[in-house]
Amino acid sequence: MLISRDNAIPFVHPSARVATSATLVGNVHVGARAFVDHGVVLESSGPPVELGDEVIVFAGAIVRSVGGSSRPAFPVRIGNRTLVSPLCVLTGCHIGTQCYVATAAIVLQGAVVGDQARIGAGAIVHATTRIPDLGRVGMRHVAVPTADGFLSTADVEVARRVIAAVDFFDTAFGAVDADQAHLHDEVMTRLLNEVHSWQDVPQTDSP
Repeated sequence: MLISRDNAIPFVHPSARVATSATLVGNVHVGARAFVDHGVVLESSGPPVELGDEVIVFAGAIVRSVGGSSRPAFPVRIGNRTLVSPLCVLTGCHIGTQCYVATAAIVLQGAVVGDQARIGAGAIVHATTRIPDLGRVGMRHVAVPTADGFLSTADVEVARRVIAAVDFFDTAFGAVDADQAHLHDEVMTRLLNEVHSWQDVPQTDSP
């Protein structure tokens, strides 16, 4: 299903294939000979979501840009001939060309995955992490940014210590408050204002 959001209509290249149960919302561009499987959601909150040529996104994956009106903008770009496996969640990130993103991987806001990189099944690439070309993130590892690159570890506690200096709420929402209740209220207010402003209209043309 194609849904315009705030007058932005998804574009699907004529040679691409999009399953009838997939949902494309707003400022979405699907390149030549790409394949979007059943149950996939490609959703733009305003910033673009761009699938390059011959990208494959398998069943149940969610790919979404975020922000732009009430919080920092994070577009999505997936490079040519990259494979996104089932049940992945890619949010406001850049994935290079010829990458393999294995089942149920999560890539968060501002992360950059270089060309020909491999992200293991169940892995998490945390916000603002940069994986170089040919980089690897292990199965069920957490990749976090460091001063000299990135760390990929299966030890969640080690990952948490490393990312303690990275303020996710400031990165993702532009919100800073030491009081957790106030921080939550600020984030929720921004999100509620944003989502209730969206004007979504189903399109009659199927992809």
